[in-house]
Amino acid sequence: MLANGFADRGYAVDLLLRHASGVHLKEVSPLVTKIDLSAGGKADSVTIIRSFMHYLRQAQPAVLFAHLERPALMAIVSGLLTGYRHIIVPCIHNDLIAYANSHHNVLHRLRRWLLNVMVAVFYRLTPRVIAVSDGAARTARRLLSPNGPPVQVIYNGVDFTALLSKAQQPVEKSWLRNKTVPVIVACGRLTHQKAHDVLLRGFAVLRQTTPARLVILGEGEDYQALLSLAGELGVAKDVLLPGFVDNPLAWFSKSDLFVLSSRSEGLSLVLIEALAGGVPIVSTECPSGPREVLANGCFGALVPVDDVAALSEAMSRALKKKLEIDKAALAQHLEKFSINRMIDEYLKVAEFIVPDLRMPRTDDNFAA
Repeated sequence: MLANGFADRGYAVDLLLRHASGVHLKEVSPLVTKIDLSAGGKADSVTIIRSFMHYLRQAQPAVLFAHLERPALMAIVSGLLTGYRHIIVPCIHNDLIAYANSHHNVLHRLRRWLLNVMVAVFYRLTPRVIAVSDGAARTARRLLSPNGPPVQVIYNGVDFTALLSKAQQPVEKSWLRNKTVPVIVACGRLTHQKAHDVLLRGFAVLRQTTPARLVILGEGEDYQALLSLAGELGVAKDVLLPGFVDNPLAWFSKSDLFVLSSRSEGLSLVLIEALAGGVPIVSTECPSGPREVLANGCFGALVPVDDVAALSEAMSRALKKKLEIDKAALAQHLEKFSINRMIDEYLKVAEFIVPDLRMPRTDDNFAA
């Protein structure tokens, strides 16, 4: 969305990819040049850094926004080796400390903490850092202090016009087409971070008093474990894990409740989408994002992380009595998360780094 938005405003845009593959590539505008840093071969760090260095020397970009920690670190190292670190802006999409602590595997947790140490060292060498929420920004400032670069909050944006169009599309699942009991929907990677195990346990408690069904959209390593847990809890016949779906918005809009059970987030785009879609919401108050998205609980219920009883009780209340929401206040609140506002804010950062940003770049014919 960022790349398309920049291109629509007349900028030359390159989208650098570690792998030029994925279901979302079809959504990238033809005005955006897609560059495969692995050149169709190995995507190890050394290869990517070499490709980054070649790109920086040849294309001489005005500014480079680097999303997520590993790609950003490789971009910064490449910038240091080529003299371009001053144009690289890393973008943080998680509360880095909470995300590290959310890994139940000790080895994975140690790896994340090592990555945080590298972030603390290398991000200091950049002119500015972007974080997707106030909570993520506070953690970033802790890691980068003292004397770190400014950390600016820019919320991830949503194209609300496209969202409403997607929400109206049909879903070929009888649970939603011919609804006989309330349907609860969750969406996210099937990993420990998203705490779908807690959601299943909360759902099992809810089912003791309230007929309902649960759909969890997404793929991940916990798929089989979640299926087994649903069987152990006796709710397997009312739980559906369909995997990745092209249009989760259509599922959200036809459900009776959206639940986010995460142990950590950065901002949670799916929570914004569910809020814009008008579906009632229950979310954990995890670090960070949900409290900001739901305006301190004004637009949805917030419950403690890993609290099965509180989650089950909040789901029961939400299904029995829909929260009355001030639509005008909601519309004003959602403006914070508009795609145009996001693009405006990113361009302000770019213009801070390169005041003459609108000048054409030196080589528009670069090819990786």
